[in-house]
Amino acid sequence: MQYVRNGLWMRRRWLVVALAVFYFAVVFGGASLKHDYSHISQYISELNASGSAWGWQIGYFGFLPLGLLGFVLLLVVRPGTRLGGTSGIGYWLLIGEPIAYAASAFAPCDLGCPGEGSLSQNIHNAVSVITLLMTTSGLILLSFNETLSQGKRIGWLVLAATFIGLYGLALMPELDPVRGLLQRLAEGILYGSLWILSWRLLSNGRSDS
Repeated sequence: MQYVRNGLWMRRRWLVVALAVFYFAVVFGGASLKHDYSHISQYISELNASGSAWGWQIGYFGFLPLGLLGFVLLLVVRPGTRLGGTSGIGYWLLIGEPIAYAASAFAPCDLGCPGEGSLSQNIHNAVSVITLLMTTSGLILLSFNETLSQGKRIGWLVLAATFIGLYGLALMPELDPVRGLLQRLAEGILYGSLWILSWRLLSNGRSDS
C-alpha cells in the first residue's frame, strides 16, 4: 500500500513540469505571435492587452488555463507540506498568483498597461496589487514554519523581499524601459523556487524542506 501511495506522489510531480512548460509556452510563445513585443520593456499582461493582436486568444487559451493549472498544483502539493497554523495560511495566500493569471483573461489591461484607464484596466490593477500583497505576505508567513531550520526560514523572507523588491522597481516610471525584465526576474525567481520545492515534496510525499 505504501508503494502505491508513493507511486501516486511520483506521478503527480509531473504536474510541476507541465505547469513550467506551459508557463514558458504562454509567455514566450504568446510573445512570438505579436509584432514588436519586448520582454525587456513590456509587462507579461500586455500579451493579452485589449485590442492587441491575439489578445483574447492568449487570455482565454493561455492565461486562464495557466491559472487553473497553478491552482490544481497548490491543491495537489498541499497534503505533503504538513503545514498548519500561520504557515498554513501563508501557503494558501499563494493562491493569489494563479487567480491573477486567470483574472487577466477576463480583465485584460489596456494597451501599454497604464496606471489608470478603462474599467477592465482598473480591475486588472486592483487584482495585481492584491496579488502582490497576498504573495509577499504568504512567503513571509511560510517562514513561521517552526519545523524548518533557521536558514530555510530566512530563505523564505529573502524570497519575499526579492519578489516584492523587483516588482516595486518594475513599477517605478524611470525604470519603464526595463520593467518587463524586472517582472520576469521576480516571477522567475519566485516560480522557479516554488516549482523546485513542489517537485521535491511530490517526489518524497512529505515536507522535509
